[in-house]
Amino acid sequence: MNEVQTKPKIYIDFNSSDGNIFTILAHAENALKLYNIINAKEKASEMRKRVISSESYEGALEIIREYVDIIED
Repeated sequence: MNEVQTKPKIYIDFNSSDGNIFTILAHAENALKLYNIINAKEKASEMRKRVISSESYEGALEIIREYVDIIED
């Protein structure tokens, strides 16, 4: 039987300092590691590189959402 691996969830209050893209990125990286995602370290590094090279906040959020589910807190 195949196991379905879902994305980790992070809870973000976009109206606070948690809405800072680098804070969101840090939460996402930690979630990948805590959730025991296969190759979490490599995925976190890849995500960070893509987010840093993103040209907009919205673009960066879309990249992060590929790796984790962002729940507005």
